[in-house]
Amino acid sequence: MKTVRLGIIGMGNMGKHHAMLLLEGRVPRLTLSAVASTSPDKLAPYAAKGVRVFATGEELIRSGACDAVLVATPHYQHTTLGLAALEAG
Repeated sequence: MKTVRLGIIGMGNMGKHHAMLLLEGRVPRLTLSAVASTSPDKLAPYAAKGVRVFATGEELIRSGACDAVLVATPHYQHTTLGLAALEAG
């Protein structure tokens, strides 16, 4: 079966937790391909592991680096990111 490339937007507590599970290979057929955060210091550990990093969720969505995106930002940001995903197709 196909492996799904997942991107995570928001690398706070929830984003880091999900990323850890993926990097440890604990979710079958799902690989962490990209992360996005407005805090550059939160991106460095993932860049060092070969994961693509983006400064905004919108950039990640438009990049084509992912088949699916997990939004781990504060709730009030979900609508804006959802609209960006719809516009990106």
